[in-house]
Amino acid sequence: MAAASFIQPPSVHPSLDQDGALSPGMDSPESRQPEDEEATATAAAAAAAAQPLEPGISLRDLSDLEPEEVERRLSKTRLELSNRRKILIKNLPPDTTNQEVHEILKDYELKYCFVDRNKGTAFVTLLNGDQAQDAIRSLHHSTVRGRLINVALQPTDSLLCLTNLPHTFTAQQFEELVRSYGNIERSFLVYSELTGHSKGYGFVEYMKKDSASRARSELLGRPMGDRLLMVQWMDVNQLSQEENLHSKCLCIDRLPLDLCDSEELTQIFSETYKPVFCQLAQDEGSPVRGFGVVEYESAEQAEAVLIEMDRTLVGGQEVRLSLCTPGTSGRSTLAALIAAQGMILSNRKGLLPEPNLAQLLTSMTNPAALQILMRPYHSGKRGGKYGRNNTLPFLRPPSLQLCSHWEKLTRVLWSVMD
Repeated sequence: MAAASFIQPPSVHPSLDQDGALSPGMDSPESRQPEDEEATATAAAAAAAAQPLEPGISLRDLSDLEPEEVERRLSKTRLELSNRRKILIKNLPPDTTNQEVHEILKDYELKYCFVDRNKGTAFVTLLNGDQAQDAIRSLHHSTVRGRLINVALQPTDSLLCLTNLPHTFTAQQFEELVRSYGNIERSFLVYSELTGHSKGYGFVEYMKKDSASRARSELLGRPMGDRLLMVQWMDVNQLSQEENLHSKCLCIDRLPLDLCDSEELTQIFSETYKPVFCQLAQDEGSPVRGFGVVEYESAEQAEAVLIEMDRTLVGGQEVRLSLCTPGTSGRSTLAALIAAQGMILSNRKGLLPEPNLAQLLTSMTNPAALQILMRPYHSGKRGGKYGRNNTLPFLRPPSLQLCSHWEKLTRVLWSVMD
């Protein structure tokens, strides 16, 4: 599976989360012009900087854990990381049956088995990851009725990484958060090997791609305290080793908008360790700004800077630091952050609540609303439509008429009620 298209973006400024941030005119054509969009985002960011935020907790504010608790958390993560229990058996004889696959795997406990006879492939789910690894070691390149079979772990396209979680978020809370979107194959948080506290991100693998897609769509940008939850598709091969779980990149959010020099940002975040990459978000023609990405040589260095610099003042403004999704460089991370935050801004722009039935009926007596709705039927295209005479009205079926103008009706209603 390709690398993720969405890497952890920073928090969208809180002014976009407030009730007053969405106005009835926000979805007008004028509001979609790039220059107006940039001005709106800049004004929102400036307003957010001046408003008090809900207090959050940094890693340095958390109390020390007992060594036993630290080891318990780390062990649970290791267990879930290795708990890939789905295997793929290829090059089976074309007439292989489910019963024959059960016989091949008689030393293991099967939870699911499907045989695709056209491809000579069996999809099998075993009890746990240990059984899957043992089956691969024992059966890979063995023979079944004279045919050499291949046994390997199944690839998955249902793995997500969730970032920007509160450091106090528990494994149970994380599971409850992601379970509502479908059956889960495995889920786990990533903990610091030094302190045992959550690093602010975790992974979830769903049993079905549809569940993962729905989770990503609905969780992306969800408020989590004074941050926004971010979701990224993950390549399961990036989690093959435990050390690959730990990120080397930090996102620095809520930077002063007048901070425009990446060199200045580099100096600020070089006091403890020198970064290998540090750059502000500066995308020409985009309203996305106010954050940057810094990458260090090791995950340990990134964690140390996170503990030291999160919720400290930069240019008189308290910044937010969070670890980015592991497995990507700082430059790639920054590009994905710009794209992802731009998507969040676009998705939130123009979202208007649907009017209720009473509002619909009341507005139908408004001459302005009716005039706009009937305008297409009084002014046809040159030469007529569908060969009709220009002097004759064109009548559509009521169902098509309703579908065609529902969106326009919604916008008109809210504009006249404003």
